[in-house]
This record gives sequence, structure tokens and C-alpha cells, in this order.
Amino acid sequence: MYVNDFSNLSPEEKKAKRHALEMEIIILESDGKRFLAEENSLEAEIRKLGVDAERLRITLDEKKKRFEKLKRELFQKEDEVKRLKKKINLLT
Repeated sequence: MYVNDFSNLSPEEKKAKRHALEMEIIILESDGKRFLAEENSLEAEIRKLGVDAERLRITLDEKKKRFEKLKRELFQKEDEVKRLKKKINLLT
């Protein structure tokens, strides 16, 4: 229905149409507020998850460094054991 078509309506029909449009506006505004609240909630959750992800990334990096250090130390100890075993074999 076009805006100009409202001029052909009776006062009761205009009142009913106005009421229907006002109700539709109230519903849409309510939906908008609900969507805005959900958007804000999701935005906060995304920020929190981002912080958690960064913390986990840092922890992962630290664990990887520690793991690599332990692997090097283990390799060195194994080499030292082999070297000492060779010395023992030379003595016998």
C-alpha cells in the first residue's frame, strides 16, 4: 500500500492501520534490542576467547622451547654415555 492510499481510508481504518504499524514498530525495535544485546555478548565472548587464545599460544611457545631444550640435553647425555662406554671398552 502506498502512502497516498491512506487518504481513501475511513478514520476507523486509519486508526486500525496506525495501530498495526505501531505494533510492528514495537516488535521490530524489540527484536533490534535483542539482537544488539546478543551482538554485545558475542563481541565480549570473542574478545575473551582472543585473550585466551593468545595466552595459550604463549604457553605453547614456552612448552615447545622447553621440549627442544630437553631434547638437546637428552641427546648430549646419550652422547656422553656412548663416549664413556667406549672408554670402558678400551680399558678391557
